[in-house]
Amino acid sequence: MLRAPESALAEPFPMCSRWISMNVRSLDEKRVVVEKHEEPLIRALKDWGFEPIRCSFRGFNLFGGAFHCATLDVRRRGELRSYF
Repeated sequence: MLRAPESALAEPFPMCSRWISMNVRSLDEKRVVVEKHEEPLIRALKDWGFEPIRCSFRGFNLFGGAFHCATLDVRRRGELRSYF
């Protein structure tokens, strides 16, 4: 079992979980976009065989999210479907 390290933030932002560092964006099986200040998580990802891509994104945490919350797929395979 892999255990995520706690965030490098001493105090989480008011609208964020203390686990905000885990809100990453996976690009493929190896590459993961991670906030550049999250050194404990970056070290852990490397140890687990991932390729962390550091990106400055701390300012978005003020709004209660991070990479996964702020991104959207722009290309999808398959047919167009309505979920409503």
